[in-house]
Formats: sequence, C-alpha cells, structure tokens
Amino acid sequence: MSLSSIVHSARRKPRSLKHQFRWKLVPRFIWQSMQSFHITLLVWGLVTIGCIFYLSQWMNYRQVAHRIDSLETKHSKLFYELELLEVETSYLTRPQRLEALAGKTMLMASPDTVQYQLSWVDVSSSAE
Repeated sequence: MSLSSIVHSARRKPRSLKHQFRWKLVPRFIWQSMQSFHITLLVWGLVTIGCIFYLSQWMNYRQVAHRIDSLETKHSKLFYELELLEVETSYLTRPQRLEALAGKTMLMASPDTVQYQLSWVDVSSSAE
C-alpha cells in the first residue's frame, strides 16, 4: 500500500455510515424536519425580528401622536391666554380709564381748550 492510498482511505466516508441515522423506528418526516430545523429557525427568527421592528415603529408612532396632541393642546391654551391679555391691555389702556386714574391718583385735571390753541406768535417767539 502506498501512502496516497492510505490517506485516501482515511478521508473516505464509509458507505455503512451514509444511512446510519435512518433506522426503521424513526419515521422519515421526523428526520427531514430535523434537517429543516435550521431553515425553520431562520424563518421564525426573521418573523420575530420583523414583528419587533413593526411594534417598535408602532409604539414610536403612538408616542409622536401623543406628543403632537399635547403640543396642540398647549398651543391652544397659550393662544387663548394671549387673546385674553390683548383684551385686558385694550381695556386697561382706554383713554377714559387713564383720565380717571390720572385725576384720582396724580391730581391732574384735563387740559382746557386754551391749552390746545397755539398761535403763530407763541411758536415764532419761542423759536428766536
């Protein structure tokens, strides 16, 4: 025997081991299902990853929708308060109210009609 034939016989699979796991007591479909276990595991793993990704996107969408609703509610409240402040400002700065406050607190009187009139002489004399 040569060295190459010894190496070849050591590497060769014996024919008796080709069907060693297919004995008569184990049905053929169980053996085939064991062979396809890795494929089934891969498919279910991909389905699980897809479901997890879908759920994460759905939860993110719900959080964003809830945030938008809360911001819209806050915006409407602030807009209402701004309108209320504008109404209060227009009420508090009306001339009749300011005249009454000036008369009560500062003891100021309303101007006479003589104070409104300016003559050309008064203006020209102060300019010189």
